[in-house]
Amino acid sequence: MSDKERAAIVTGAAGGIGRALVKGLLGAGIRVAAVDVVNYDDCARKCAQIQAECGPIDILVNNAGITRDMTFKKMTKAAWDEVMRTNLDSCFNMTKQVMDGMVERGWGRVINVSSVNGQKGAFGQTNYSAAKAGIHGFTKALALEVARKNVTVNTISPGYIGTKMVTAIPKEILDSKILPQIPVGRLGKPEEVAGLIIYLCSEEAAFVTGANISINGGQHMY
Repeated sequence: MSDKERAAIVTGAAGGIGRALVKGLLGAGIRVAAVDVVNYDDCARKCAQIQAECGPIDILVNNAGITRDMTFKKMTKAAWDEVMRTNLDSCFNMTKQVMDGMVERGWGRVINVSSVNGQKGAFGQTNYSAAKAGIHGFTKALALEVARKNVTVNTISPGYIGTKMVTAIPKEILDSKILPQIPVGRLGKPEEVAGLIIYLCSEEAAFVTGANISINGGQHMY
């Protein structure tokens, strides 16, 4: 099957990275459906509908993510649960709907979008950092299960990207606290993240699985 015949689902497509990714995938001749749900039953219904209309799903990008930042002392159970449901549970909810088909057909790509703060932690983000770190644990274990079926599962960990979520940070904080931590001296572009994901969706990336690829301008190296 050629790339031009493949179909993809992207979650969190309303955000800056998601919009850039949808545009890039369409440009590569891949059919794309956007999904923004975290409830398991809703995911099952949506995926069944998409596959009935578009055919088998070969590519899944779990990109949905939110923040509810506050110190742990002030963090509520609701803030913890909301971030876990959207950022981590959604990976299970969506991947569960498409993985059996990928394995049966002998081809598939799952890309899970984590964060630099899942790698290094961040003040006021115990919920977000925990969820984003959990994503890569999910990636590694699932990658082991499906590797022999020509299905790859990878994580990418963006740093500070020029999305609405990041540009909403007060300019003085960006200029004094965030940009000085980034060796390249700027925010990343959504199109740069999309380009990495599109590579991981390709035939050329068949030997990359279980990886966590940083795209953070040198902010965190390990």
